[in-house]
Amino acid sequence: MNLTRVVAITGCDSGLGYALATRIAREGMVTVAGMFNGVDSKAAKSLEKLKVLSCPLDVRSLDSVAGFKEYVHGLLRDNPNYSLYAVVNNAGVMTIGDYEWQTPTMIENAVNVNLLGAMRVVSAFLPQLRKTSQDGIKPRIINVASHCGLQPLPGFAPYSASKAGLLAWTQALRMELRDHGLTAVAFVPGGFVGSSNILAGQANSCSKMIDHLDPDQRKLFEKRITILSDYLQSACQSSNYNSLKDIDIIETFAKALTDEKPRFLYKVQSWRYAFYYSLMKMPVPEAAHLWLIKKFLSFPEV
Repeated sequence: MNLTRVVAITGCDSGLGYALATRIAREGMVTVAGMFNGVDSKAAKSLEKLKVLSCPLDVRSLDSVAGFKEYVHGLLRDNPNYSLYAVVNNAGVMTIGDYEWQTPTMIENAVNVNLLGAMRVVSAFLPQLRKTSQDGIKPRIINVASHCGLQPLPGFAPYSASKAGLLAWTQALRMELRDHGLTAVAFVPGGFVGSSNILAGQANSCSKMIDHLDPDQRKLFEKRITILSDYLQSACQSSNYNSLKDIDIIETFAKALTDEKPRFLYKVQSWRYAFYYSLMKMPVPEAAHLWLIKKFLSFPEV
């Protein structure tokens, strides 16, 4: 039987997820896009025109993940020539601000979406992926990680922790699944904030941070939070759902998706990322290391 490969991907409402879903479809694979904003959004309607199937999905909810799983399994039952080939965990959230500023909800949401959400999705689909491996196809899990998981950054503590955890989990999963004919891959797409809505709520988050602080903390931090919020304002504007056009990011993902023997890590980095991250690996005093990181971030000083 000539099998048609099915790929389930999360977080396709805009930016990277939308771009990856369209790229998967161009490979001729049946693409099921998890949509946090539902199936009536402009992004979902646009994906439908590209023959991408959309399904509501909130990776924080076990019931929502179960519904996503059932949608995919229904496709497989109704189409005997379909085989689940890949699960792509792209859904992610990020709030910029020192750890002390962030509310418990912000901190917990980073871990709940970026790490636990990916775990929920993989747990739902592992038995079906194992069945696919018996068809002579090497199915895979692709987890969208981050440079912040490789090199934690100030102002990104919960996000860095969630992505570092995602990388560690992916590596352990890869070793566990090897004997079952499955593999797990980490994809680090590099910087694309200006082509994503991942920071669309940043201005509101900064306001919540200030409200969250006690009087002594507010006296110490309010000005810094306000200056950072103003600086990030341009990146916080909502982008079009289809604004990500970086060919290097998209085609590097395509390699992770289609390579017959995928390696553990697929990483995209601009010359600026490559330059600074190379310097950060040098054995320099901690003060010099922090100076390099601040130069890389280029956040305004108070």
